[in-house]
Amino acid sequence: MPKFTYKAKKGPEKIIEGVLEKDNRDAAIAHLIQMGYTPIQVNEEMEAKGKTAAPSFIFSKRIRPAEITVFTQQLASLVKSGVSILDAIGIIFKQTDNNRMKDVLSYLHKELEDGKMLSSALSNYPGLFSPFYVNMVRAGEIGGILKDSLTRLVGFREEEEEMKATVVSALAYPIFIVLVGILTIFILITFAVPRLTVLFEESGQALPFITRVLVSTSMQIKNYGFLVLIVIAVIFFRLKRMKINEKEKLALDRFKLKLPLFGGLIKKTGLARFSRSFGVLLGSGIPILQAIHISMLTLDNEIFKAELKKIEKSLTDGASLAHGVENSDYFPSFMSNMIAVGEKSGNLESALMEIAHFYEREVRKITKVITSLLEPAIILVMGLIVGFIVFAMLLPIFEINLAVR
Repeated sequence: MPKFTYKAKKGPEKIIEGVLEKDNRDAAIAHLIQMGYTPIQVNEEMEAKGKTAAPSFIFSKRIRPAEITVFTQQLASLVKSGVSILDAIGIIFKQTDNNRMKDVLSYLHKELEDGKMLSSALSNYPGLFSPFYVNMVRAGEIGGILKDSLTRLVGFREEEEEMKATVVSALAYPIFIVLVGILTIFILITFAVPRLTVLFEESGQALPFITRVLVSTSMQIKNYGFLVLIVIAVIFFRLKRMKINEKEKLALDRFKLKLPLFGGLIKKTGLARFSRSFGVLLGSGIPILQAIHISMLTLDNEIFKAELKKIEKSLTDGASLAHGVENSDYFPSFMSNMIAVGEKSGNLESALMEIAHFYEREVRKITKVITSLLEPAIILVMGLIVGFIVFAMLLPIFEINLAVR
């Protein structure tokens, strides 16, 4: 029987490691969840012979999410047309230009030829196929509705990408303004100011205070600007690599939710993502407790994850989903009311999708408000900075002209 080394969370902070003997990786993950642990890493101990390891995950970083969506669309279309999974993977392999994606498809094809399930093969690429994706495929395989699961996956990924594109496109113009403003200020301070400084020194006239401040700033940037950029870059990458504990992450995520405007955007984005993923999982026949656990993995905010764990516990104790959501401070009453209606009517999936649509519309509205406020604010700030620089450079010239007269 294969052996699997695992790393899992036990409680809020404790991380445990060990080895399990199970038929496959999915069985090992399921066993850890049943024991009350949260799996972090589960890897099969490869023997010297007979096992084919998946190509390195390093390569998967260069496969864009859009390519995974296209792969899912193609796979769904082929399966709907009656093509077997094995043949479908082979057809997609021939149509793919990305060599790294070809490596992945080649591995999937070999695993399927060996009699493995597609979901089991996909789970070896956690950087490409999330637990949500793998479980959706597994539910389709077990229930004999793979084409429906793949269709739902395509819809989910398209909605997610559309949401991201909405936010990115809304912030593109403000970011462009900031970059142009910074470039303008940099050129003025590093090129224009030093040349005018020579003129001021030749005149022998005492410079106004704001001009002295500007000249001093210009000299500091010219002498130490590159060093400062290096220090900032080093600090940024160190902070990015630094691991924070769960308490610090909870405090940071709680702070994010309290931010004006941005807090509402983060909260409603999380509600939309959870509702959609939860609804899609239920629609694929995944049990409610397992669906909640998988949906947690799609969220970035630890506050929401902590609340969902409480809801998961209340469901285990026999309470309804609506009751658990209603008792949470972070889930609005609109959501609990919609879920209660869905539970009573036996159509919880549709209720969750309605909630997702509602909060996605709210995210778009908030994004428009934020950008409509950001653009004039950025233009005003950049205008004041550039205006200060221009005024500080022209003021001594005016004074020289007055002195000459």
